[in-house]
Amino acid sequence: MTQHPTPKKYTIRIWPIVILVFIFLLGATGWYLYKRYVAGDKWKPLLQAKLKEMILKSTDSLYHIEYSNFDLDLTSGDATLTDFKLVPDSAVYQKLVIEKKAPDNLFTLSVKKLTIKNVGAKKAYKEKILIIDNISIDKPNLTIVNKRYSFNDTVKVGKPKTPYQLVKNIFKQLRIDSISLKDINVNYINKSNPVAKQTAINHLDINISRILIDSLSALDSTRFYYTKGIEFVLHNYKIATPDSMYKAELKQIYFSTAKREIILDGVSFLPRYNHTDFYEKLGTSGDIFTLKFKKIAILDIDLQRFLRDQKLYAGTMNIANANVQIYSNSNYKGKKSIKIGKDPHQALQKVALDMKLNKLNLTHSDIIYSELDAVTQQTGIITFNNTTGHFFNVTNDADAKKVNPFMIAHISTHFMNVAPLQVNFKFNLNATNGAFNYSGTLGKFDGRILDKLVKPLALVHVQSADVERLNFNVDANNYNGKGHLEFYYKNLNVQLLKKVDGKAELQKQGFISKIANSLIIDNENPDKKGVFRPGPIDLKREPTVSFFSFLYIGLLDGLKPSVGFDKKTEGKVNKVVAKVSTLVDKFNKFKEDRKKRKEDRQARRQAKRDSIANLKKQ
Repeated sequence: MTQHPTPKKYTIRIWPIVILVFIFLLGATGWYLYKRYVAGDKWKPLLQAKLKEMILKSTDSLYHIEYSNFDLDLTSGDATLTDFKLVPDSAVYQKLVIEKKAPDNLFTLSVKKLTIKNVGAKKAYKEKILIIDNISIDKPNLTIVNKRYSFNDTVKVGKPKTPYQLVKNIFKQLRIDSISLKDINVNYINKSNPVAKQTAINHLDINISRILIDSLSALDSTRFYYTKGIEFVLHNYKIATPDSMYKAELKQIYFSTAKREIILDGVSFLPRYNHTDFYEKLGTSGDIFTLKFKKIAILDIDLQRFLRDQKLYAGTMNIANANVQIYSNSNYKGKKSIKIGKDPHQALQKVALDMKLNKLNLTHSDIIYSELDAVTQQTGIITFNNTTGHFFNVTNDADAKKVNPFMIAHISTHFMNVAPLQVNFKFNLNATNGAFNYSGTLGKFDGRILDKLVKPLALVHVQSADVERLNFNVDANNYNGKGHLEFYYKNLNVQLLKKVDGKAELQKQGFISKIANSLIIDNENPDKKGVFRPGPIDLKREPTVSFFSFLYIGLLDGLKPSVGFDKKTEGKVNKVVAKVSTLVDKFNKFKEDRKKRKEDRQARRQAKRDSIANLKKQ
């Protein structure tokens, strides 16, 4: 739901109405419960009349209340209110619209059942101190209809009354041990635009503990809005992204003001269409994300900053057991999407909520990147298994970036599930060109595992390679990457491949591969004389290349000179390959033509023999 700046205006707020209803109900219950022992059995009709009068008066007759039954246990002080409703009067609302006094938000509230436990009636009557053990509210249903009026934008707002100011004429102190609201449904209808939009939140539970409202409680820094703690639990939340391309689902959201934490269980962010339909509806190329998280926890939240400045400052975010899949289709024939300004740290800067996380921890997670190649029509895959990462200074807040403009990440993972990989990132959050650095070390592994990546995307089959280690350090941004790579290996032997029309499998280039392995590619680094070939990286980044593609393309740029296939050699090789390919193609064509001529001669001879045989029969 889109957040709009709140205009300065006079409006009827929902929370004072609800507080007035329930607090007055509690107070009146205590008052009249005690009076029951003194003044006879007249409390119920007086209570009903007083409640209705209070609501009409406090809302300028815009709202009235209804309920089907109100029961009291005079011995225990328990009370139950059934089918309570707060209902707006449409005629009064239209009148306020004409008079330019109508609020932007109109509320309808219904509560299936309200239970009050152990009302201290005598103390409420004698000392004006109301003490209640528990209030339980079942199935509250709130509908908010928003329609912004221009006349509210210029009307000054008076300072809203505090809860104590609302109750002080009835009680000098109100204490409630706990309030529980179960299975809340909220329906928000935005009618401010030509096409109405509707957002619903269902199955929300709220638990409020140790409420104290008196002349001093507002000054108590250990309390959060007069409470010792509020807990929110939202079950089975689902929402589509504004462009309708993805759906987000959460099994449960838990928020506690006392613990200052938010915990999200069973989080998933899924495309709503298969790969083909996704690109058709999107109308452009790009990465498709499939994200699943077992648990996300945000800890040590600065609640006062959030309430005062609407900024999310927190100590730590923990993400456990994530499964991240990124799919790219370079074969897509439509418009190519531009990736400039869309790298992860740049996307963070565009998040609407200002935020700062001191630390983000990622544990036991798998990341899979796959790309369909336009030439081979096959999909290359690179995986990072059992990934653990620590990110520091995760922020998009301007004030925080003035103090420290860099986000740092240290990641440990298993490349292709076989080799240890350590990667460090340093993102410049203020750089307009998206500057960042990535460096790391890849450990020992059997290079044949690289076939899953290089065979579809680079037309190379790794027949053998004993990789000792790979070190890299690259400075990059939206436009280029520059750095170096150190590749230590032995026993390198490759098979060059090509795509042939009409054939699904990639075809071997045996003769050219022999030339490459014998004359061009060095099968070890350092060589037998101890000479080490460095892998300089210096490449331009195409505007349509995504962040993840650019990372491995940059490393590939350094791998080529490491194996003896630098840009100068590559140019010569391409010319040789072209000439050899032409000769091979001509030779193959000559063989095919010769075979065809032979078959034609044999066919003519057979036809002549058949003709002679027929003549003899005649």
